[in-house]
Amino acid sequence: MVDSDTLPENPGEWHTLIARHGLEKSTIHTVDLASASKIGLDQFLLLRVLWKEHRGRKDLIKFLGLQHWMREAQKELLGLQSWSKYCSSFGAGERIPEGTFAIVRHYQLEATKTDGTPTPTMFDTPIARRTRGQLFQQVQLKMRNTHLSTPTPKSTNVPENWSYLESDDEDEPTPYRVETPVPRELVNIMYPPTKDEQIVNTALIVLLNALTIHLDSFSSKWTLHRKAFIATFGDAAFEARTDGYLNDHRGKPSVIVEVKPVMRSAKLSAIMMQESAQMVAWIKSDDYKTQRNCMMRLHISLFVNVAKCDDAYLDHLNNARPSSEEATPSFLTMHQFGPWDTLNAAHMKELGPILLAISLLADYESKHRKD
Repeated sequence: MVDSDTLPENPGEWHTLIARHGLEKSTIHTVDLASASKIGLDQFLLLRVLWKEHRGRKDLIKFLGLQHWMREAQKELLGLQSWSKYCSSFGAGERIPEGTFAIVRHYQLEATKTDGTPTPTMFDTPIARRTRGQLFQQVQLKMRNTHLSTPTPKSTNVPENWSYLESDDEDEPTPYRVETPVPRELVNIMYPPTKDEQIVNTALIVLLNALTIHLDSFSSKWTLHRKAFIATFGDAAFEARTDGYLNDHRGKPSVIVEVKPVMRSAKLSAIMMQESAQMVAWIKSDDYKTQRNCMMRLHISLFVNVAKCDDAYLDHLNNARPSSEEATPSFLTMHQFGPWDTLNAAHMKELGPILLAISLLADYESKHRKD
């Protein structure tokens, strides 16, 4: 996997890498597609994505035109005692405060207990090269030859009022014993996201919900639902799933969430390329011309990524013409802002209004969107 500093930031760097890898005559429509979680540099380059890092966190406000929405967000948060209590709870030994943001602080502290180092399966998300119909047909065929046997219970002496959620037993439940190899297509269905990823993901989604839950006029909802996007290029396709999103009043995502329980320095290029593929899949699923926002959380750090493209890039996604035949290749540019440290009180006081302002803007735009 390439290092993050080899990912192109401008068209010149992209052209250099395209020539170095002999991809002048290739397009995303003509190559074999790997899943987004296994995306390599060649496939990433053919998606034509540039990454630009913005170190000034407050630059995001101007970049997104959030000035009006920041004033609204700050006014809303000033009226929430629970927000004030939350911002005062970051000192050593401070108890988790009562109120709306109590669960937010709880999961932020839980996230600090996660390992933060990559595991071999961490990037194996439910993303496939085939369409859902093709995948379902293959899964059906392979399931016929897959035999599962139910595990033997450890004990039959279980109290009637026992609850799995209340159990202090740290042992993992006895898994099903697979008598024939499990098809790869079933692995991500049978084995959901890791415990660490679920904790970090929940920490972000409950924060976003706490910021918006008291707004009477806010019609969108932050959800943990892992929505699928399918990007089809000729005969090939890949499917990408979010880790959550802002569900607007029409049931469509207006902001997406990507979570990895790893430190920022670990596997950063893999995360950036995977998110690029996810963003392309979102655009291909709904090519409404607008910027796309993504909240990306890596362990205890949070970034806001803004994807921007134009009509020429949308044409590229739907046209098999190689870059060598185009006068000026078009690009999707991912603007990354951050990081904010979710354990730093000053960072969270700054970040809270920004996340709320982004939510308010997305909700407003979805209400006024004309398809």
